[in-house]
Amino acid sequence: MKSKTILLLAFVMSASLAQAASVREDICTQGKFVAGVKFDSPPFGYVDENGETVGFDVDIVKEIHKDLIAICKKDIKLELKQVTSKNRIEFVQNGAVDLAAASATATFARMDSVDFSNVYFLDGQRLLVKSGSTIKSIKDLDGKKVGTAQGSTSEANIKIAAPKATVQSFAQYTDAFVALQQGRVDAVTTDSTILLGLKASAPDTSDYKLVGNYFSSEPYGIMLKQNDSKWRNFVNESLSRMGTDGKYKAIFKKWFGKGTKFNLPDPKTSQNIPGEFPVRR
Repeated sequence: MKSKTILLLAFVMSASLAQAASVREDICTQGKFVAGVKFDSPPFGYVDENGETVGFDVDIVKEIHKDLIAICKKDIKLELKQVTSKNRIEFVQNGAVDLAAASATATFARMDSVDFSNVYFLDGQRLLVKSGSTIKSIKDLDGKKVGTAQGSTSEANIKIAAPKATVQSFAQYTDAFVALQQGRVDAVTTDSTILLGLKASAPDTSDYKLVGNYFSSEPYGIMLKQNDSKWRNFVNESLSRMGTDGKYKAIFKKWFGKGTKFNLPDPKTSQNIPGEFPVRR
């Protein structure tokens, strides 16, 4: 009986140790890194005309991948897996992805479900409308139809900021933009950089315009599984490395610099939004 008890305790302890393994260690063992990114949100993550998944978040993920190869001291396969605003938390929780770099605002509410890396991008929410629209700000949305994405902070924000508007939530921001093009909604709302990407995808970009001031603070963090400090610290160290060796600046310039379709001044110097992290909602 005593030997059986010892064997049972040994089994429980080994199972506990297995459960405690860090995502980073699992990646090194399995030789595969699965990163969740969006396929519908240029310039953060989208499928280009060549069928390649590209974007600002994708380039950030590729830098983390390089650091994983270095620490694992072996070749690590990178798989980019599509996530949406609605399913990215679930995918991180259930291990379908090792992380989600998917234009995700770090909020206290979301921290009940996932952890976040340090902030790696700062944005704010605005409106995208047709050029001939009379909508100039959220004050003009009473009785109007506004499109956004399911499960996003944008969805929650617009309901508070424009309570008399009718909010229509779509699976993806591209679906909301199609609704705007077809006249089924009067505006699309989300973070300004995503709106710039939607506008840039139009056959004639002059048909659309961004309007109004920023009415939210959107500090982006990379979503990670809870209670895995070894993995979270590694991702933060990788982001820190990008900041110090100039790689982050190069990626920012590539996607938001002068002459790009998504030209955007540095949000930290151009936007009047509070430096609040995480967001209190």
